[in-house]
Amino acid sequence: MKSDQAKKYQNNFGFEIVLDEKTGKKKMALNSMRYFQHFLDTKTKVGDKGSFEPKFEKPTRSAEQLRYYAVLVGLIADYTGYTWDETHEALMKLKWGTKKVVIDGEIVEVRRSLSNKAKFPKGDMVEQIDFALEKCKKFEIHVPTMQELGYVSNYQPYGVKV
Repeated sequence: MKSDQAKKYQNNFGFEIVLDEKTGKKKMALNSMRYFQHFLDTKTKVGDKGSFEPKFEKPTRSAEQLRYYAVLVGLIADYTGYTWDETHEALMKLKWGTKKVVIDGEIVEVRRSLSNKAKFPKGDMVEQIDFALEKCKKFEIHVPTMQELGYVSNYQPYGVKV
């Protein structure tokens, strides 16, 4: 028996918006036309009706990016003498700024929220890693590369040869 999660995704087809070279117009390209055709052949019959609701997702930070950033924060924390959490919070506030929140007449300054937990946008994570790398360079902290740490990723910091 399939789990609810498996059932939810068994008929889920990823796609990408691409430019049709012939017409110059945008079109949808399925990630796996072969899988879609298999679905049509095995799960449908002529005359079936359905609906289509596109959902667009922004790429989020990778596990490799998060682990590398955690190493950078740890190096800066060791250098400054603050805890990892304090250092991370300070780096986030320095990079992305703060805002004031008023609760029951009391003003509290908090960091600007960029994401909901693990949904930190991939591009913002690249900027956060680059910001932490700049701080490491300023403090003259030796930073191992992602490859030296054993992380494989498509992220390559500016100026670092892979």
